Amino acid sequence: MKNRYLQAFISASLSIIPMIFIILILSWTNVAPLNFARGDYWLLLIGMIVLITGLGTFSIGASSSLSKVGEYMGSSLSKQKNLFIVIAFSFALGALITVAEPSIMIVTKQVTDSTVFAYILTIGIAVGVGLFVVIGVLRIIFQKSLKLWYLFFYALTFMILIFVVLTVRDKNDKSVFLPFIFDSGGVTTGSATVPFILSLGTGVATVRGGKNAKNNSFGLVGMASIGPIISVTLLIIFSSTLSPNFVPSYTELGSENIFMMFINTLFPYITSDSFSLGTSIEVLIAMAPTLIIFLIYNVIFIKLPKHKIFKLLIGFLFAYIGLSIFLCGTGAAMTPIGYYVGTMLGLKSKALIVIIALLIGLVTIVCEPAVHVLTVQIEEVSDGRVRRLTVLLTLSIGVGLAIALAVIRTIFNFSILYYMVPGYIISLTLMFLCPDIFTAMAFDSGGTASGPMASSFVLPMIVGLTTAIYAENANYFEQSFGVIALIALTPIIAIQVLGVIEKIKDIKAQYSMRKHVYNAEDAQIIHFN
Repeated sequence: MKNRYLQAFISASLSIIPMIFIILILSWTNVAPLNFARGDYWLLLIGMIVLITGLGTFSIGASSSLSKVGEYMGSSLSKQKNLFIVIAFSFALGALITVAEPSIMIVTKQVTDSTVFAYILTIGIAVGVGLFVVIGVLRIIFQKSLKLWYLFFYALTFMILIFVVLTVRDKNDKSVFLPFIFDSGGVTTGSATVPFILSLGTGVATVRGGKNAKNNSFGLVGMASIGPIISVTLLIIFSSTLSPNFVPSYTELGSENIFMMFINTLFPYITSDSFSLGTSIEVLIAMAPTLIIFLIYNVIFIKLPKHKIFKLLIGFLFAYIGLSIFLCGTGAAMTPIGYYVGTMLGLKSKALIVIIALLIGLVTIVCEPAVHVLTVQIEEVSDGRVRRLTVLLTLSIGVGLAIALAVIRTIFNFSILYYMVPGYIISLTLMFLCPDIFTAMAFDSGGTASGPMASSFVLPMIVGLTTAIYAENANYFEQSFGVIALIALTPIIAIQVLGVIEKIKDIKAQYSMRKHVYNAEDAQIIHFN
């Protein structure tokens, strides 16, 4: 048990420290200098401790709560003969676990100053995830082709997006929201949803996946990422609440007492001009419904023994405390520092900005808690053939390129469609060139790569860059958003390219083996009298 706890905190430290190190290098090289007198280094140090503590505690809890709920539900639902029960509980848990996703909490606060509409956006995203979790579970049960389903639903998604693109000719132009629409698919799957959805897919595939059970255990996270793009598109088409001129606001470094920044982020507070529930209450509201729904399902169908229920409750408690602390660290430290780094980068040369963005991207993926859950499961399901380090390095390169491309788009101010359309054409084409298991892992990796660190550090950094370059002419929806969508897209391509390389290696190995076995005497004709 002690080793398990120690391993969780060592893993958390290795995840957070590289990003802290990058920030220090940017400060020491005078690219984005932190001010010691202002307390910036203390903020960074305390933020690092809080993030490591939160991430380590959450990892311990998630493995024995969210992952277990997914396994129990997946195994039980796959045995249900009543399809209505499968659909109802898959939707409910898929939607409710999404409400607990930290990235969604972080991003919705950066697109509107209306608390009510932030919750409406969250509900819209959750409904989209719930529907596509149902679709993904039914696909596994009926053993349908994942590639064809991806092809169909992405074609449907882009057909719906055409209605948004066409509004550019209208007075009510909503094409400005396209980057945020694509982002909504990326923020969906992170530290809360990935352990649950991965385990749900594995649970269903183990019982109903047939001879392709290993392949079918992946792909559900990628499927769940499609739903929010469609639901948010429809929400924006039929709503006029979201303002295209909204300006995200962040706490400036040195403007508040450091300890009060963490306290105000963690606990509820009310002032004359602002109100916040705090991460402790937000996470409680988000996680409680998932636990309640599962406990109801358990009483009716699973009937786990009391000691397992107790263990599950302890796991949820750890996950709740860890996620609250982790979000406190991202909100109080990483978000204001990310915004500050972006404003400083905006004063540098274009080439230097792109290079630094690439380096930050290479490190960002290591800091995403859900990525470590995914890489472990990929290694286990592939029987060690696909190693964690290989997947992590591939994802790192993909995310590095994604942030660099996002920065280029911000600097030169062109449509997100110039990336997304060819990007998805490439990723959907690669599906038919690489093994099925790599396609499933690739789309899961795309959804997993864009977690809370991307939302709390990278996005504010791009917003700060936009502010520095365009000042009062900045249009944040067009010029800043879209980075999370790119972080979700590039790993899909990168992992499938890895799959193609592995396929070529297999073909070469088989050819070499046949050539080695075959010799000249095999060609002789032997006559039997």
